[in-house]
Amino acid sequence: MKTAIPRCLVLLLFLLAPALGADDAPKWDRRKSKAAVELATRWWKARPKTRFVEWDASVRSALRKEAIAFGEIPEGKLEDVVKALWKPVKKYGPKHARDGSIETPYGKATFILNGNGRNKGLVLGLHGGGEGAGSASEATKWKAKNCMGIYPQGIRLVHDTWNTVHGERFILSLIEIAKAQYDIDPDRVYSMGFSMGGTGSWFMAGRHPDLLAGAIPAAGVLMASPKSQVATKEEVSAMQHGFVPNVRNLAMYYYIGLADQNCMPGTYLFAWDRLAELKAEDPEGYGLIRFKTYPGLAHTFPPGEPGKGIKHIEQQVRETFPKTIVWEYAAFPFPMPDAEDNAKTTRFQKRYFYWLYCRNPRDRQVVKASIKGNVITIEGTMTDGFTIFLNDKMIDPEKEVVVMSNGMELYRGRPVPDFWTVLETLDARLDKKMVFDRRIEL
Repeated sequence: MKTAIPRCLVLLLFLLAPALGADDAPKWDRRKSKAAVELATRWWKARPKTRFVEWDASVRSALRKEAIAFGEIPEGKLEDVVKALWKPVKKYGPKHARDGSIETPYGKATFILNGNGRNKGLVLGLHGGGEGAGSASEATKWKAKNCMGIYPQGIRLVHDTWNTVHGERFILSLIEIAKAQYDIDPDRVYSMGFSMGGTGSWFMAGRHPDLLAGAIPAAGVLMASPKSQVATKEEVSAMQHGFVPNVRNLAMYYYIGLADQNCMPGTYLFAWDRLAELKAEDPEGYGLIRFKTYPGLAHTFPPGEPGKGIKHIEQQVRETFPKTIVWEYAAFPFPMPDAEDNAKTTRFQKRYFYWLYCRNPRDRQVVKASIKGNVITIEGTMTDGFTIFLNDKMIDPEKEVVVMSNGMELYRGRPVPDFWTVLETLDARLDKKMVFDRRIEL
């Protein structure tokens, strides 16, 4: 026989329900916000000011433990947490000297700065040149509406300087300075250049598409075997891996003269065929890339360029949370470091790619990851330490998330927002927009 619960008791339980377990529920109030700013201040003070310097491992570990101890955050509070963590960035984050330089293991690295960036885009203009030649002033022609411009001077004037270990770390440092000190819009960062600058822009597009809204890699080459300077695609036996498949979601606009003897067209033609193959296999991807060849054109701009390309690219906005991403990994892309590099720095290892992270990526590993509703599908080979980062823009937080790989279910559950995930992903790119508040560790 069932016993009826008195209505007064039902009402009392209803009124008490919000308080039951209230101490265990995550909070985000003024006290929490103040504590977050204090921790963030110490974090940004300790964080290296450029990408040439590595963290002090013991200091980072101690701060990480504090961040983890913050625990969960309430649903829907990601923006509030980011605001708190960002407050000390301008004062303590990456910055340059008053003379427009940063310190590197090679000495001062300089650049030209044009305009201010608050809520504007960023044009990263890369100069051409080669062994013993190249000036940042040559790249200042790369200008776009509502964008500030940064034009780095190659640290060591060698062939393909932007692809080197020092070139890559310099560019990454400048992008972070633009975000921290000039508050540029991280969804409108563009890499542009001609000749060696075009080669560097393709390098940035392939290695770091998640940092960019668009690229104009004009009249350059891609690293290839047996060599990069070849006139025809038939002379290319292999392309540098870890670049071409990665531009699935990136807008690109570029061109090459078929009579170009300085940056011969063979590798660009080979890459275009590869992009066509990728597009055929993946019709929803690689649709924002424009490439044009000019018969009889030597090493110079085609008629109307670079203006037409800039006008097109400046309208592009980054796809911050793509539903599908392709990540092919290159641990040590060419050119390889020389003796001076080996004594001073190493190749930057990219472990964050859009909403994926890999602690121990393996050279040549290829992963394709897709989100459809709350189902995440991963194809390819996953190495140790894979993490999926998410936020409520990407999934329905009220429902379970399922992760599938090669027909197997790897995860089913509801990942909860937590403070450390926000800080970690904000720190990874110094990016207020590509930030996450929950994770799935596989």
